[in-house]
Amino acid sequence: MTALLKMPRLFYQVAKVKLSQVKSNQTADYDKAAISYDDYYSQYLGSSALELWKKLPVKEGQCILDLACGTGFFTSKLATKVGQEGKITAVDLSTGMLQKNKEKALNKNLTNIDFIQSDALAFLANLSSGSFDGLVCGWGICYMNHSKLSKEIERVLKPGGFLGIIENRACSLKDVSDLFTQVLMDYPQAMTKNIDLHLPKDKDYLIKAFCKNNLEQQEAWNGEVIIPCTNGEQVADYMLKSGASAGFINALRPDLVSEVFQTFIQYAEQRFESQNPVLVKHDFCALLALKN
Repeated sequence: MTALLKMPRLFYQVAKVKLSQVKSNQTADYDKAAISYDDYYSQYLGSSALELWKKLPVKEGQCILDLACGTGFFTSKLATKVGQEGKITAVDLSTGMLQKNKEKALNKNLTNIDFIQSDALAFLANLSSGSFDGLVCGWGICYMNHSKLSKEIERVLKPGGFLGIIENRACSLKDVSDLFTQVLMDYPQAMTKNIDLHLPKDKDYLIKAFCKNNLEQQEAWNGEVIIPCTNGEQVADYMLKSGASAGFINALRPDLVSEVFQTFIQYAEQRFESQNPVLVKHDFCALLALKN
């Protein structure tokens, strides 16, 4: 069946799923990916997050919130920098990611971290105003309402407090996304839940969305990271083990996940063999802002 004939079937299924209003659970996918997250996602995107880390005005004795902290790329660095007089609050909804974060802190003898399992916006809503000297969110704002998040961040930061954000852009992993769309045209019935993502367009969007009222932009930038994949299996392996497909896997019928990924590998291999490789490219944007 040609793509032209397959597309209406996929559109119909997507529309039906949207009407059902059942959302995929990205947390379940992150729980599964936690064990391999650092070997895949952090290994390649860590250098980009490190660029943000070097710009953060972290000082000894500060209280900092690491929102959507994951396995702790920022958490341990922040805890070391603020010292025993400071305090880090690390929040994530995934128990798997938090557990890896806790293990790292234990291995480094870091005792100035409070680990909290919670939805980010729900946690922020219960905080007193002016609670933190800084807030960092790495690869997490895509799961939140940006308007609500911006208001809460400004409220909980102290005057002079900083905000650091890094996130994938809406154009990130386009080649991979297009290939999955091709696969789903073969398996439209596999999609059973909505994937609710709010990816920023670029650095200008971050500035517009988060630098309001008393938050003032210091630096903002776009960047990209290309994951070195030479065949279809490597692409699928990265998507499964890095957490990059979190939310997508949970949106599929469990009994068809394996078949969907096998077909994905098949189509990806065809691309590589035809000298048109699948480009696994993360486009991201980052922002550093201060509260007046």
